[in-house]
Amino acid sequence: MRRALCSLAVIALMGVASARAQNIGGEDTPARARLRQQIEDRFAVRVKEQVGLSDEQLTKLRGTWITYGTRRRELQAHERLLRSALAAQMRPGVAANQDSVSRLTDGLVNLRSSYAQLARDENKEMATYLTPVQRTQLLAMRERFLQRIQEIRQEQRARQGPLQQLRERRQQRRQQPPP
Repeated sequence: MRRALCSLAVIALMGVASARAQNIGGEDTPARARLRQQIEDRFAVRVKEQVGLSDEQLTKLRGTWITYGTRRRELQAHERLLRSALAAQMRPGVAANQDSVSRLTDGLVNLRSSYAQLARDENKEMATYLTPVQRTQLLAMRERFLQRIQEIRQEQRARQGPLQQLRERRQQRRQQPPP
């Protein structure tokens, strides 16, 4: 029982980390979709080799990735909208609408629950065709992959320097809808 709860907690946390690591930058362009597909293909090859999946298991896993990846991106798009609206409300020097801030904050909290439920559902589906050991190995590989993505992004931000970061923040503010 305790092991199952720990596994569930890891999966839920991974879902949140995954949501943060994937597609934070904005709309899903054709180029971004192609790049994501190439990355997923390479990752699938590594998973098959390291986890020891059969062709049938890999086919089912790819189907799960498509289903839950689409749902995860939908949640991410909703999260971006909520965060953008909340940032607009919380601008310095502008009085925030208390009701709006409350609804947006509640929306973000509910979204975290949605991410956790999505992770539980995904894990439940994978449990139908992967062994517990294979699921654990897959989750560990995915977590390492997401950590590496975060490291790369941090390195890129550090190379860009403060001036570039300021430009990006300014551009993001301009793209936000007016209050």
